[in-house]
Parts: sequence; C-alpha cells; structure tokens
Amino acid sequence: MIDLITGNSGMRNKSYTLPALIIKRKNVGETDRIVTLLAQEKGKFVAVAKGVRKLNSSKRAFMEPGNIVKAHFIKTKSLPLLIQAKLIHDSSRAKTKLARIRQLTQILEIYDKLFVEQEIEKDLFELILEIRLNVINHNASTMNIQKKLNRLILALGFPPADLHKHGSILEYVSQLTERSMKSFDFLQIK
Repeated sequence: MIDLITGNSGMRNKSYTLPALIIKRKNVGETDRIVTLLAQEKGKFVAVAKGVRKLNSSKRAFMEPGNIVKAHFIKTKSLPLLIQAKLIHDSSRAKTKLARIRQLTQILEIYDKLFVEQEIEKDLFELILEIRLNVINHNASTMNIQKKLNRLILALGFPPADLHKHGSILEYVSQLTERSMKSFDFLQIK
C-alpha cells in the first residue's frame, strides 16, 4: 500500500541504517556470512551478509571483527539482511602485531559474552568504543584497559572483578556468563 502523502510504499519500517561494531563472523554456505554486531540502538544482534565472500563483493573487506561500519539492514522473518556497509573505522592497526590481535580478539569476545539485544546507553557505548580504540592504537596499558573493562562490568550491573581471586577479566567474565572463553588470556595479572 502506498502512502499518498509521502509516496512511500510502507517499506520505511522494514529497513534501517546504523553504525555498529563487528564482534564476530561465521562463514555459511559458499558466499554468505553471519555477522554478530554491537550497536548503541540495538545492543548485540546477528545479521546475514549475503554474498559478502564473493571476490567482487564491496563489503568483503569491511566485515572483519573489530571494524566499525555504517550498515544498512532489511528486516526479514528471521535474521536481518545486511545489504550495504560503509567502513567508519577499521581495526587493521591492531593486526600488525600478534599481541594486539590477541587483545582485540579477547575484548570482542568479552563484548560478545556480556551484551544482549537491548539498547545500550550512550556513555556506555562510548566506553566500549574507547576500550577498542585503546587496544587498536596501543595507547593504554593493560592495567588501564582492565580498569575500563571493570567500569564497563560495573555499569552493566555486575559486581567488580576481583582480579586477585579470578586472575583475569577473561576468567571473571567466563564465570559471570557461565560460558567458557576461547580467546588468549592477555589481561592476566603476572
């Protein structure tokens, strides 16, 4: 049905665009990928990026964990389809050293375990992006990153991490979520 005033065909609620941090990805089929994203407006959510693994796909390089993209989605009965993406900030600087790759992987896994599909407060989302940027640019000590992660954990309503009891933020988040972590443990106190 066409809206006579605006000329729209009622599709305005079936698509949306928002900036999001790519947390993880999983290849499905020959050319598709399931992408887990974190956005201020939606929290953590999963979308299907059809054809993203084709050699001529314009979205191929953007759909990497740690990147921030402005993505356009179409709602479907199951998972939303990610049909367009524009790179806002890439994480390639973190991929120059193995230690930074480990750090970024762990931070993204912590985000994946802690967040659900629910809107995130603006200051909390800015803290999420700040921690990510500190890891990518390597402009903060491990202790500083631990403090920021602890602030994030507190803001989500969890008790503060006792690093002497748990040994690391990773171990603490694993205990909180009752799901084991897979990434390397770089935030451990030595």
